[in-house]
Amino acid sequence: MICIGIATIHTLSENNMEIECGCHCIKCKSTELESSRVGQVENDGYFDMHHTCKQCNTHFDHLDGEVFSNCEKCNYSFN
Repeated sequence: MICIGIATIHTLSENNMEIECGCHCIKCKSTELESSRVGQVENDGYFDMHHTCKQCNTHFDHLDGEVFSNCEKCNYSFN
């Protein structure tokens, strides 16, 4: 689960963001991730995210443990 305070969320861009979340790539364990918010910000400030690894280009959701080859939510497509 990603834990970010509401004050931080307001300073981030609408969809794509680079934040230090402590997550690692599911495939190569890199911490160099591009993150996309894929859900609404909840009243407590939490939101669901997908990550794309800058090292191996794996696109994934940590909460579900799912890896995507295509993702309409993030406009991601593996080349």
